[in-house]
Amino acid sequence: MWGLKPLNIMKKIFVIGVGSILCGDDGVGPRVIDALKKEKLPENITVYSGDLSGLDLLKFFPDYDEVIIVDAADMKLEPGQVRIFKPKDIKKADFNDKFSTHGMALLETLTLASELEMASDITIVGVQPEDTSFNLDMTETIKLKIPEIVKVVKKIIS
Repeated sequence: MWGLKPLNIMKKIFVIGVGSILCGDDGVGPRVIDALKKEKLPENITVYSGDLSGLDLLKFFPDYDEVIIVDAADMKLEPGQVRIFKPKDIKKADFNDKFSTHGMALLETLTLASELEMASDITIVGVQPEDTSFNLDMTETIKLKIPEIVKVVKKIIS
């Protein structure tokens, strides 16, 4: 209509792997990001890994339409099991639960993001760890799951 072409606006997607590579399987998030960095991803996808506190995660939410968080999560499942959650699927934090190596735990971070009405569509890819003791190496169970977790993330992206 005025000679203007419709804008092809792609969603800005941020994929972050959180966890400590110093604590065995807790480092699964950063290791998945390392694998994703070797993949050919669309330019609207930003990948980042870090041993961040929950509050540090909040700064990314407003800048992206979608945020995908990959993290070890004690879900009381068999080691290596992968589950996909939305913040509404997990209980709200009462801010007495301090059980994460990231300072403010992911649960508190997601509760705070909800209370602040941050607009990002957030997806959590939780991986049941086998061993999160101080160790630079992950267990074989979790190492073998990384290609599967990468596929899960790519499916969410598409």
